[in-house]
Amino acid sequence: MAGKYQTAAELRAEQRAETRQRGDEEDRQQRVMVIAEFDAGDPDATMHAMAEAILEYRRALRMLGRAVDLAKVGAPVALIGPGTGVPRRTAAPAMR
Repeated sequence: MAGKYQTAAELRAEQRAETRQRGDEEDRQQRVMVIAEFDAGDPDATMHAMAEAILEYRRALRMLGRAVDLAKVGAPVALIGPGTGVPRRTAAPAMR
């Protein structure tokens, strides 16, 4: 009769394993989605698109690191996301 029942520790271990498996599967699905997002049909173009995204991510992390360092010394800091703030300069319209 003792074989039919699990101890609390066994139940927790089983739940942790199931949670870990679900997390692993979610991670795998996220990786597939990211690769599909960058898939340009051409492996070279896909790699360039992924490299560009990685470089942009690294730039954002560097900027965040600088902002944290400034905040640590009490300097005022503002983070402005892309698409907000000052518009980029564009070429002046041609005069007629």
